[in-house]
Amino acid sequence: MPSVDTASAILRALSALGVTHVLYCPGSRSAPFAYALESGAFGGQARPVLDERGAGFLAVGLARAGALPAVIVTSGTAVAELAPAVLEASHARLPLLAVTADRPAELRGVGASQATDQSRLFATHARACIGLEAQEPSVALAGHVSRAVAAAVGAPTGAPGPVQINVEFRDPLTPAAAGARGEEGQPVRATRVPVSAPTPLRWEDAVGEASAGLIIAGEGASTRARLWSQASGFPLLSEPASGAWAGGGVTPYEQSIVAGTLGRDVDTVVVTGRPTLSRPIHALLACPDVRVVVVDQHAPWTDISGNASTVVADLAPPTRPCGAAAAWAARVREACELAGRRIGDLLAAGSGRTMIDLARAVARASDGPLVLGASNPVRAFDLAVPSLEGRAVHSNRGQAGIDGTIATSVGVALGSASSRSVGAGGRVTAVMGDLTLCHDASSLALAAATHSDLDIVLADDNGGGIFATLEHGAAASRDAYDRWFGLAQSVDYAALATAYGVSFARADTPEELSSILATPAPGPRMIHAPVERAAHLYGAIRDILR
Repeated sequence: MPSVDTASAILRALSALGVTHVLYCPGSRSAPFAYALESGAFGGQARPVLDERGAGFLAVGLARAGALPAVIVTSGTAVAELAPAVLEASHARLPLLAVTADRPAELRGVGASQATDQSRLFATHARACIGLEAQEPSVALAGHVSRAVAAAVGAPTGAPGPVQINVEFRDPLTPAAAGARGEEGQPVRATRVPVSAPTPLRWEDAVGEASAGLIIAGEGASTRARLWSQASGFPLLSEPASGAWAGGGVTPYEQSIVAGTLGRDVDTVVVTGRPTLSRPIHALLACPDVRVVVVDQHAPWTDISGNASTVVADLAPPTRPCGAAAAWAARVREACELAGRRIGDLLAAGSGRTMIDLARAVARASDGPLVLGASNPVRAFDLAVPSLEGRAVHSNRGQAGIDGTIATSVGVALGSASSRSVGAGGRVTAVMGDLTLCHDASSLALAAATHSDLDIVLADDNGGGIFATLEHGAAASRDAYDRWFGLAQSVDYAALATAYGVSFARADTPEELSSILATPAPGPRMIHAPVERAAHLYGAIRDILR
């Protein structure tokens, strides 16, 4: 039987199980999926994508925006190109299906072209690897696909993440001859596996008495975080990409507050998600005098220092405010207001052309979803932006790499366009450094091909500015820093945008950037915004309450 029949059955099962997008990367061994897609076997959105690495991060962006994507690639090195996106999805707990076409077993290990041992290539980074051979469409085949989708979404009780479906196709890889028996119309009985929610533990049993507590939300935080804060009186501190900002009620300047004198009075922290940005937050969570309650329904939970006193899958809000919570919350509000004034004064005394000034300008001038580069941009927003209220904010902090940031932004734009979740509508604004953009420049083709409503703000600090804010900025000489850490690229960004069919603008000041962002524009746009590194500001803002 033609492998196209198997591909069609897999696609119809994926469609029945709620997969929303299929991204197809061209190849010969994966060609059965191309024929099946052309025949309408998949009911969702299907899109051809040239580059496998870009397709992987496009899927990451779609998953971040609430979609359920599948990426189809051919055999050999094409599978390995998905590895960076698979790692990001694994650590960020994003559902993603990697459908990898393969040679039959007898062609592996004998020198056949484009054949390698690609099954389970992603090892522990994939929640599961489902191996399939070309076969007649059947309930059993649909059942295997059902298991793959369930593992990807974390059903019934696992953690969401990437799953590999490795399909060994045999010749012929083309459709059956005219008049041959097909399987179109044969019903697919896919098994639906709902995600099981854990039973929340009583606040009193998990947290107990506390008088100076904080709720700290990292990436993938519980949607209950705001409710815990409101009911307990504990202020809610949140990283930009935790998801907590969309619901509001967040106290800004988390790093300044925790690094200041007030941080020494904290006696209890309820932490949800993965806080990864801030050394002051990590130090607080490691403090032996602080009771740390981790809320996470999946292992491994976040407890870098091993200091957690309690780990619970879910937590019910308290029935009344905790201890002296009102007085404590008032102190935190006063510290927040003081931090805001001092940060404003500090920036007003500067050039006004730093990454931090740019972050504040973007927050003021845009109102749609944000995608923040995982190095300097997300830190600038975390340190000094006073509010992201009602915003959906995304950043690839699962592995905190610069890989695929443009492709991720395109995925967020595509997913947000059809999403009705809070903060999901409107034009997407992506902020990234020059090295991050150069690293994924080919994905500008994705932005153009999809006509994404996307502004790519290129915060150009002439190389790797993130390292200047770390210990390397002081340890390396200027020449050594520029040679080994800065790696400034000589790029004509206007020409680069034009080459890929993306419109271009330049903003020499944050005020110009605000004006450009406030002006509607169809399709994708690159905005080149040169900024100063101003590495000293990061430490100064962090310690502004000391």
